[in-house]
Amino acid sequence: MKRSLIAGLASVSLSLSLAPVLPVLAVPSQSVTTENGQSTLRPIVNKVDVIAHRGASAYGPEHTFPAYKKAIQMKADYVELDLQMTKDGQLIAMHDESLARTTNAKELYPDRAPWSVKDFTLEEIQRLDAGSWFNKANPNLARKEYAGLKVPTLDEAIQFVKQNGNGKVGLYIETKAPNVYPGMEEKLIDTLKKYNLLNNGHIMLQSFSEESLRKLKTLAPNLPLVQLYSKDMLQGKDVYQEFKRISDYAAGVGPTQSLVVPKLIEAAHQNHLVVHPYTVNKQDDMVALLSLGVDGEFTNNPDQLVELLDKPFISHGVASGDVTDTSAVLWARASGPANVKFEISSDKNFKNKSIVKTGQADAEHDFTVNVNVAGLKADTTYYYRAQAVPGKYTVSGSFKTAPNKNSLKPLTMVWGGDTGGQGEIPPFKSFEAMASLNPDFFLFSGDTIYADNKTPAVPNPPSTTVQDFWAKYKENRTDAGLRTLLQKTGTFSIWDDHEVSNDFSGPSNPLTPTGLRAFENYWPISGERSSADKLYHKYSWGKTMDMMILNNRGYRDPNTKVDGPDKTMLGEEQLKWLEQQLLESDAQVKLVATSVPISIPTGSQNHRDGWANGNNVNPNDPTGYENEFRKISDFIVEKGIKNVYFVTTDVHFADIIQYDANHDGKADYHELVSGPLGAVKVKPGTLDPTFGPKRLYAEGDFFNFGVFRIDPKQNEATVEIRDESGKVHFSNTFQLERVNTNNNHQNQHDNNNQGQHGNNEQH
Repeated sequence: MKRSLIAGLASVSLSLSLAPVLPVLAVPSQSVTTENGQSTLRPIVNKVDVIAHRGASAYGPEHTFPAYKKAIQMKADYVELDLQMTKDGQLIAMHDESLARTTNAKELYPDRAPWSVKDFTLEEIQRLDAGSWFNKANPNLARKEYAGLKVPTLDEAIQFVKQNGNGKVGLYIETKAPNVYPGMEEKLIDTLKKYNLLNNGHIMLQSFSEESLRKLKTLAPNLPLVQLYSKDMLQGKDVYQEFKRISDYAAGVGPTQSLVVPKLIEAAHQNHLVVHPYTVNKQDDMVALLSLGVDGEFTNNPDQLVELLDKPFISHGVASGDVTDTSAVLWARASGPANVKFEISSDKNFKNKSIVKTGQADAEHDFTVNVNVAGLKADTTYYYRAQAVPGKYTVSGSFKTAPNKNSLKPLTMVWGGDTGGQGEIPPFKSFEAMASLNPDFFLFSGDTIYADNKTPAVPNPPSTTVQDFWAKYKENRTDAGLRTLLQKTGTFSIWDDHEVSNDFSGPSNPLTPTGLRAFENYWPISGERSSADKLYHKYSWGKTMDMMILNNRGYRDPNTKVDGPDKTMLGEEQLKWLEQQLLESDAQVKLVATSVPISIPTGSQNHRDGWANGNNVNPNDPTGYENEFRKISDFIVEKGIKNVYFVTTDVHFADIIQYDANHDGKADYHELVSGPLGAVKVKPGTLDPTFGPKRLYAEGDFFNFGVFRIDPKQNEATVEIRDESGKVHFSNTFQLERVNTNNNHQNQHDNNNQGQHGNNEQH
């Protein structure tokens, strides 16, 4: 898209999409935190709580004074206490119903298995050593003073936290196994009353038992209660209905961390429930949950969470993209204003001399940073790590540069699109399966978000502000599989309609500048592609492959315009560029990355969105862009350009199509279609016959992605369609035609049927 086009659009759309953010952008970045628009994926509290799980239990024996003191010193907001009740009715701080794991009860009372707390008096329990076990289990953290520590009573724990926390550290108390201890709730409330803690705002009560929580609600109506959830407790339940149901007694939910996905956050926050997942001990997991908008986290390592909340950090993973034989673009997002530092090395341990690049994360770009790295060696795996200074947390990634221009090296790429549409939102399984193949790069073929669909990021669609668009990208980046894939290999991302709105035409849609701004913020896109917002560009994998990335949205005439010689999707400049790249390419394979299909009718009657007019479906439909594609098709045939593969997604089913455009019995080019990765699944329809399509395979109603491999030695290209688990549903090997590198064009192969499938296998 030319800059002049954007300038013209901006004047139209300013009042709709850009004006609301101008006051934010005018404020110095040092004092700005970006608003997420209407997103539910953000905390509903002013401060995310750090909850020290059984104290700072990674550093000292759980539920002992040293662990509580360490948590207070580490600036935790709450110390968690688990309650058990003794035989004589005394409440003590202990997680297990048995004394066996964290005391020397087996040695001191060898004949009293299973050493249940309910079978021992407080006096008997106070004889136990509750610290030596930790020294044995953690010799690197062992301390002499831990030996002989006592199990604290609830009274003692409350007094200790009050005295050492100076009134700033709260108590987060769980009724453990209340069905085993009748009267536990009454004793707990009586103890809290004794210390005047019912109305001071520093107490939260939690339990897996709904009955216990409802009893506590009756006994102390003003205390906030948190319903804990294991995986089994939410199995098969609608979280929206479940959280609405419990909101009459609970102020929050405490799910195990694996349950926390966008739908759970939305369901909780819409019901005004805080979300406090347990037990989060790795910083990567802490960051992942913060990106989902949790309101607090239980952790054995409160210092690590405190550090993240006190300083900027890399919040949504890292990515590399638009990788060439000598350069790459690195991307990261910080949690706030920061100087983002990238270190790049060919040594994964960064012992060799590293390249250092920096970029400034500011509110104007939603704290995203893109940096260009040049001077790299061809055919080399590079490792990089990003850090939001002055924070210490780092995120690592890797990518492989393309081979040098004259080499023939094998290639494996994965491609897919359609993520976050029609109610299908993270987590997505396909990305993990893609990453497991260790591809040379990932082609994200459009609909990388669904800006116009309802999701937790935009519960009231469509997206109209840049904050809404940003929130959509952040929502998809909460997917662990996507982060893994982006961090493992280079990415080439292209946009399609849902990056703005369904079936949009760039020049006529007032939201185009806003959608394009967000797209360029959230993907590692080179200056060559983003220059003048053209987005189309060629990338080479030595002489194995030339990939021409198209911009099918930025230049198109409205879909409703009657097709004719003057109707365009690509624009005259881009069309001539594509023809030139195809003609000059001496690569074995010419891969054309297009976001819309050739002969699969898309859009609707009188509003066709792809090249096909679909007159076989609706005979009187005059729309589509067939006149323009005929120019491309005729050019390929007339110039004898072979081994051309159009790769796309968009239609929400998989389709492998061979074209005999001039109907002479020879394969002229192919179209490879995969998807969706995470959107509505549909069945294949009929093909528009204009360019002589022949289906080699079509399958719908499943999540899937594509794999494309090129073997230069065998002169073969193989396409696979795999489901979200990685299972191959279709595999087909094409014999490639030979390339005349001297004349920069292809000779006709002696076998007129070359290009048809040689090893077609469907599973």
